[in-house]
Amino acid sequence: MNNIKDITIRTVYVRSLMLFTVFLFVPFLTYAQKNVEWPDIPLLSIETVDGVEPTFTKVYPPEGAVGESIISEHVPGRLVITLKGESLYDSGDYVKGESGIRIKIRGNTSGANLQQKPYKLKLSKKADLLNFGKSAKSKDWALLSLNVWNTAMNNAECGILPLVGLSVCRALDFPWTPNTKFVNVLINGNYKGLYHLIETVERADNRIVTDKSGFVIENDAYWWKPNEVFFKTGKQHQCMGFTFKYPDSDDITDEQLSSISSYMNTVEEAIFKNDGSAADYIDYESFARWILVHDILGSSDAAGSNMFLYKEVFEENNPVSSKLKMATLWDFDTSFKRSATEWSAQHIHSVFYYPQLFKDKAFVKKYLELYNAYKDKVYSYVESYFNDLKADYGEATRQSMQLHRMVYTNECKNTFDEQMDEVLEHLKSRMQSLQTLTATLESSTAVHEVSTQKVQLLIRTDLLGNDFTSVPVDKLQKNCIYIEKYSDGRVNKVMY
Repeated sequence: MNNIKDITIRTVYVRSLMLFTVFLFVPFLTYAQKNVEWPDIPLLSIETVDGVEPTFTKVYPPEGAVGESIISEHVPGRLVITLKGESLYDSGDYVKGESGIRIKIRGNTSGANLQQKPYKLKLSKKADLLNFGKSAKSKDWALLSLNVWNTAMNNAECGILPLVGLSVCRALDFPWTPNTKFVNVLINGNYKGLYHLIETVERADNRIVTDKSGFVIENDAYWWKPNEVFFKTGKQHQCMGFTFKYPDSDDITDEQLSSISSYMNTVEEAIFKNDGSAADYIDYESFARWILVHDILGSSDAAGSNMFLYKEVFEENNPVSSKLKMATLWDFDTSFKRSATEWSAQHIHSVFYYPQLFKDKAFVKKYLELYNAYKDKVYSYVESYFNDLKADYGEATRQSMQLHRMVYTNECKNTFDEQMDEVLEHLKSRMQSLQTLTATLESSTAVHEVSTQKVQLLIRTDLLGNDFTSVPVDKLQKNCIYIEKYSDGRVNKVMY
């Protein structure tokens, strides 16, 4: 349960960081844009109506749930994006449905506790804020805080982990991966720091694609937030619930809620039967691709990581008309925190379906096929991406980090170059670890398929070394991890 509640642990980390930085806090720098020679990356200048700053209220979970979150109301305003003094985008003043933007504080523990607040931007009219072309237009964007609290990294911080995770997703050919750019941000003339401007997870022709009958849901630890529409399924972990990205929670009907809930219960039953019928309902390649990224990154988050699922076509009378798929990964804050001998937390913890799916030989086969197809591509792809980023924006990013540190004095201790070098070393180490982990997985699967001799359990212990060999499986503590050694040489880490 400790790793299942990693979001709670991360809250403690963030609070500790906040307590430390409070004593080092300096007031936000106020810049007159015309008097500053800004680095050569986009500058987002937001002026809200009457200068009102976005605020939030903390909310806390009911008994049996985990984490903490926020409620924030949108504030209307105007957004102007410039680069080298030239205008790239101007939303105009706020007129509902016609022009301008609305901005609010986003996130859960990050929104509640980080000094540099993350934001959600809602445009009145679709636009491509990243300059990728008309096909990238959307009303929905996010500004992610630069600092990531991660004890696996030097000085326990890294500002480029989202870039690492997203580039690994691209290396594995995800159907859609959010695009992002570094930007400097002003709100009402106050410099808020260096941010990641990023596409949000939405149903759209240029993001997650479904028809009108389809849906996009999240296996969400924050299902309990006020005014959230959610449902729970029979085999779902008690701290989780499914929430909606599409249909919008304001639009979903009771009939839709009931039918989607019924469908997801059917999917779960098939997965837990472990008789191969799950392949009729879920896209094994999509699910395997998603968990392979987590294993490559060695992420330690379980309940707190974003688990987005989507179904392109949903016909209640024909539930297998399209298969359930996994969408993009999103939260990369705990990358590289697992040891070299460990799978990612999602691989082994019961907050999602993966411990059960890895009992399915067909799923394991698909996972190994993907690993072998991409293992020689991942590192070189990410390295090339960072080399290009360094060549194009390295100096501007270094200058922006210096500005950022003038406001957030305890951040950006590691330079841009140092962060790139460190994450590449971690990535190289994880790829080496996966050689051993996948070899063990492949060996155990092969033995299971062809061995005719009786395989015996030699010893079962918990992570503290306590012996549970003679304890019947149905008497073992639920949601506890055990290490099992077998007579054929296999060593498995399992959860009952």
